[in-house]
Amino acid sequence: MLDVALTPLMWRLEHYGVELPKSAAPLMKYAERIFSKPAFIDALTPSEKVMRR
Repeated sequence: MLDVALTPLMWRLEHYGVELPKSAAPLMKYAERIFSKPAFIDALTPSEKVMRR
């Protein structure tokens, strides 16, 4: 359930210029794995898809 709440926030960090400290690298590596899943990609709206290129 936590992924459902946090993953959309992590997806938007770059778009809004939020940089996490280097200590968050494992969290972002985990997020990138979720971002690459077809179900996650399919669930994005068109405006969300352009937030990260």
